[in-house]
Amino acid sequence: MRKTLVSLSIALAFTSGAALADQATVDALQAAGVEMTAEQTAAVLAAQGEQIAAAVAALVAANPAQAAAIVSAAVSANPAQAVAITSAAVAAAPAQVGAITAAATAAAPSQAAAITKAANSAAASASGPTATGSGSISMPTNSIPSSSGGGGGSSVASPN
Repeated sequence: MRKTLVSLSIALAFTSGAALADQATVDALQAAGVEMTAEQTAAVLAAQGEQIAAAVAALVAANPAQAAAIVSAAVSANPAQAVAITSAAVAAAPAQVGAITAAATAAAPSQAAAITKAANSAAASASGPTATGSGSISMPTNSIPSSSGGGGGSSVASPN
């Protein structure tokens, strides 16, 4: 009986610690003035470890104007996840890369180099290597074979 009681007490301590960490994130977001729906609040509360970055990215995607406040609050509450949070937030709102990076480095200055590297990497991945920003894709044409099949010369079909 005693072993069961001790085991239950330990299990309760572990689960309540995780719940308190998630509640700390929600509290930090609310203190920063970030408005969340009930679903968004539940998602942040349910997030554990690296899932916090995904929950923060969803908030940033839903409200990019508040990206800096969201990231600052989330990194302050979860400094161990600063790099993951920054990367996910930049991927969700690449236009806000400067504000997101500044907010994250202010909240976790000891991780500034890693945060900046992750933000730059996420921004590069989000924009893609051939995106032009106008909604179209640029493609080099110098490596496309000619329509004549012979590679150069005249475009008239051969008599063969």
